[in-house]
Amino acid sequence: MKNYLFLFFVFFYSFLSFAQNFTKSNSYLQTDFFYGKLIEHDKKLKTAIQNNPYGFMLSWNTKNTENSTFNTRYNFPERGYTFLYENFNSTVLGEAYGAYRHYTYNLTPQKKQQLNLTSAFGLAYTTKPYNRIRNNQNVAFGSKLLVSAYLKLQYFTFFTNTNFGLRAGLSLIHFSNISFKSPNLGINTVAFNLGINYKLKAIEVPVYKKIDSKNKIRSTIRYNLILRGGYNESLEIDSGLFPFYTITFYGSKIINSYSAITAGIDFFNSPFLKNYIEDINKNEGKTYNETNYKRAGVFIGHELIQNNFAFISQIGYTFYYPFPYVSRVYERFGFKYNLSNHFFSEITMKVNLFRAESLEFGIGYKF
Repeated sequence: MKNYLFLFFVFFYSFLSFAQNFTKSNSYLQTDFFYGKLIEHDKKLKTAIQNNPYGFMLSWNTKNTENSTFNTRYNFPERGYTFLYENFNSTVLGEAYGAYRHYTYNLTPQKKQQLNLTSAFGLAYTTKPYNRIRNNQNVAFGSKLLVSAYLKLQYFTFFTNTNFGLRAGLSLIHFSNISFKSPNLGINTVAFNLGINYKLKAIEVPVYKKIDSKNKIRSTIRYNLILRGGYNESLEIDSGLFPFYTITFYGSKIINSYSAITAGIDFFNSPFLKNYIEDINKNEGKTYNETNYKRAGVFIGHELIQNNFAFISQIGYTFYYPFPYVSRVYERFGFKYNLSNHFFSEITMKVNLFRAESLEFGIGYKF
């Protein structure tokens, strides 16, 4: 009888082990050193960009082992926090310190040697912003506090039988104050990264069967109405902050478990343009209509779905454009969160080519 009980428990334990299917992962610390080049996306930055920038990143990374739809679809992405230091190697731009929340996605989950993509968003502090008397050549930053983001693509390998790993890759780092204070051309760095990892502890990550979500995908187009708003300043330095409002109507269609495509129309009410038009007419002898500062545009976009969150990317064209301001072409990047089946919120950044125009806070309704 004891032998039968023993065999039963062995079989039961083996069954549980087979059903759970755990794999090993690690939380770890990472140090990246980078050296790169500043992108001169506007001729006004020519005097500010002097030499090649350099710096480092310190990151902590771990995996969330919760068996959520998001984790299983994206192979349990790593998440963590990053501290960044960048020396722009310029007497005009100075230095920057940044703090970020980041996600890292393994693009080659079935291979031992990994290719990883890290996306991060956070805040930064710069040491030498624009000053009319002491630093009037810095047209990139009008304030010490900035919004910052980076993308990092890295090849990753661990040394055999050690807790150390090696990463090498490329990164794109962006700094801007999103037109809260002019000047605000922003600055972008393309850099080569070389990083070292150190394992902290092993984590058991459950491996589950892929989720069959074909039946969950809605084939219908859903219509959305969203009101966005905030404050921003025109290209003119010290012209003051003004509230702005944007009304957007668009259709969205989920095409698979990861993505939705969107298309719609924007109506922009931007009072900061009124004073800017008045100054242009006064200083340059133009005759623009000072009461007509509204704009309208059409756009197409994509939403990368992550549970109730989605990463938004859009590109648009301003068809109603009574006053030429920076560019007819605009982009929008940001985050969306579904509050319920009908209501959602957004935080997005509107960009005119390389120049940020505004940080938008929105609340929307899905029909």
